[in-house]
Amino acid sequence: MLNGEGFDLDFLVDNAEISIPLNWEKGSDLLKTKQVVAVATHARNLTTECFDVTVDNWKDVLRASCAIPALHKKPVVFNGARWLDGGVSAPIPVEEAYRRGYKHIVVIRTMPIDFDEHHPLIEAVLKRAPSKTMSELSAILLKHEETYRQTRRFLASPPDDVNIYEISPARNLQSSVVESTKKQLDADYLHGAQLGRLFVTSIGRKLNIPHKPYKRYHPITSELSHHNHDYHQQIDDVWQNRKSGYFKGAMNNDIAWINVNPQNHTRTLVIVQGRNESFWKYKEVIYELSQYFNIYSFDHRGQGESQRLAEHSELGHVDQFEHYVEDLAQFLEEVVESQHKDEVMMLAHSMGGAVATQYLASYDHNVKACALTSPMFGIKLPKVVGGIQTATIKLISQLQKTPNFAPTQTAFVTKTFEGNDHTSSPNRFKAYSDLLSNHPNLRLGGVSPKWISEAVAAGKNCLAQAKDIKTPILIVQPEGDNVVSLPAQDLFNEHCASSRLLSIPHARHDILIESDRYRDWALKRIMNFYDHSHKFV
Repeated sequence: MLNGEGFDLDFLVDNAEISIPLNWEKGSDLLKTKQVVAVATHARNLTTECFDVTVDNWKDVLRASCAIPALHKKPVVFNGARWLDGGVSAPIPVEEAYRRGYKHIVVIRTMPIDFDEHHPLIEAVLKRAPSKTMSELSAILLKHEETYRQTRRFLASPPDDVNIYEISPARNLQSSVVESTKKQLDADYLHGAQLGRLFVTSIGRKLNIPHKPYKRYHPITSELSHHNHDYHQQIDDVWQNRKSGYFKGAMNNDIAWINVNPQNHTRTLVIVQGRNESFWKYKEVIYELSQYFNIYSFDHRGQGESQRLAEHSELGHVDQFEHYVEDLAQFLEEVVESQHKDEVMMLAHSMGGAVATQYLASYDHNVKACALTSPMFGIKLPKVVGGIQTATIKLISQLQKTPNFAPTQTAFVTKTFEGNDHTSSPNRFKAYSDLLSNHPNLRLGGVSPKWISEAVAAGKNCLAQAKDIKTPILIVQPEGDNVVSLPAQDLFNEHCASSRLLSIPHARHDILIESDRYRDWALKRIMNFYDHSHKFV
């Protein structure tokens, strides 16, 4: 840092514009009625300058306002002067807003309100520093400390003719000035959005701030109702009226599908399930979401009601992972789009997340937004299988004359709730177990070596394709997931400019059949994403 190394702001700004281009057509229209001002510090005399942000100067202004002392490589020079981060001379430019005549000022803080920025040790060291560089940094830091304390005094005792409202995070932000991950930024963004909604719906009303009322989603299903006969009857009545059929997928395999739309909605949601699942598993959540959408789903090849691919009907097998993707494309084209030409939303779980991701990256489509719950961008294999190299698994697959189970994998075995990796809801776990007991044709056991090698390769392909996806994506990440790789999800999110990640502490893999406290949290944010927040990813 002291040797002149640091951030190349030119590179960062230019690349940000390429990967996340600003919509200046819309921006110019908004600036007709609004003013956007950025603050920078004159490098020589450490005074504050305010710049109106325009389509012509925004790059220079952005670089100037981001030029943190000692952290940027090249001096930021424009308008005949060198500039530093505006936070040096105006950490919170509230006094400038007051000087401009504003009487209702909203201050948005990045630190909790009781934060006290003070560095006595650094100040003492820098005061004694002999070098010219350290002397300059000392003056900059002291200026920052002085103006910050002055601003704190202004906020604590403002003039009588102004009202100041402060929005501060309830906790320290996860992101930092340098080297923040996208996951950290996503968490802070969601926290800020919650605080913003709270402000607009409370204080904002008094200030007549125009806003669209926040549409709150209230789940109508609950695990607590699973022992209620009328509850199940309501779901069954909707389920019995579903449309169903088959279409020919890749390699001419028969793929089963359903359509549930009791309220004749035009908004369409396509559910892409995971491995070892069927649309039967999601009766409850389909009933829930059918209050808002026209629901379509299908069973992947080799499972559920679709055609099995191996002599052993309970073997999880696929010849090529791409066949799953081709099936999805065929389903959308032949079944969904033949009846509804409008844009669709997508909800994909686990393996379905990998299928949906490859589809979004490889096909022309009309998917408006996609929520991925526990997406399979990497898998956690059982210890014995996990200890075998991928190349060895591939060799075992090639040596098998007909598809068979991989090491440690078996036919269907009834599992107990204790120690399961999928859900903390005993009621929803029992409902799925009872479904498989009553419908043996839906059962699926372990996987073949071929499925493992294809799944591993599919996860890698998803990570490689992340940068190519433009569709808004919400990744719902249960932090207690022990089935798929969380680091792989984080990596995908870092590389995908159009994704946002939502972490749910303690939740397990099957978030859509989790306990209400986890499932409802996920559903509320997924619905919010579909309704409007996907526009701002």
